[in-house]
Amino acid sequence: MRHPRIAIIGDTQLQHGELTDAGAIATELAAGWAVDVGFRSVASDGEAWETLDTLFGGAGITTWLTIRNGDAGVESPGHAASIRMGDKLNIDELFSHDLVIVASRDRALRRFLADLPVHTYPGVRILSLIHFREGVIGGEQLDDLTRFDVIVGAEADFDEIAGSQADQRASCAVEAMSPVIQGTNVRAVVSWGKHGAFRCVTRDEPLLTIPPHHAPHSGSDAPWAAFVGAVAMGMIHRQGWDDVGREATRRFAIRAQALRSERV
Repeated sequence: MRHPRIAIIGDTQLQHGELTDAGAIATELAAGWAVDVGFRSVASDGEAWETLDTLFGGAGITTWLTIRNGDAGVESPGHAASIRMGDKLNIDELFSHDLVIVASRDRALRRFLADLPVHTYPGVRILSLIHFREGVIGGEQLDDLTRFDVIVGAEADFDEIAGSQADQRASCAVEAMSPVIQGTNVRAVVSWGKHGAFRCVTRDEPLLTIPPHHAPHSGSDAPWAAFVGAVAMGMIHRQGWDDVGREATRRFAIRAQALRSERV
């Protein structure tokens, strides 16, 4: 049986034994669902390449990792990978997946990836992250962001991004995005809140809010990465957003509780 295929293109670091950002999403998807995951990025140096490639390989993730400085013998104090405009991409392979997740901070690359399917790969669906461990992407242009199919971020991020175009009468920042996405490519705007609360607004449906399960606080990226994984799988299976939201909050809570148990 063919598994769904998800490509993740973005940035990650190894911190305290765990991958952050795009790497966290890749590992949570591979561990939690029957799905084939591919990860594309550029390692900061040879040491980072070896460490990250081993971690991803152990998780069953197909990697397209290269080395930014081209020197496999140079060590780095940290293990990181990022991708930006100008790095080599196999576009045909990338967009042959059922879903592409863009988790890069590089604005030029994000703009390129958002615009390309409109002209060349109209059947491709793209989920874009706008929030990472270090916070929201600075200077993101609304015209670029609204070319993606689904946008996922923290609640407060959408206040900053929507600006004056937001619905000032809305009860929350996600609901305020409703007029912004009308007439655009965006199918849904999704936020995660405290303890994994789910909020979503679409072009056709009003604000949907699903309260969180009890989930202990965690400094790990794993709970919100599992949340994003549930949204991604919901997109692939064309699920209703209420079902997606319930699964996202459930996955967030399960992962947070598991981390707490591991550290007790």
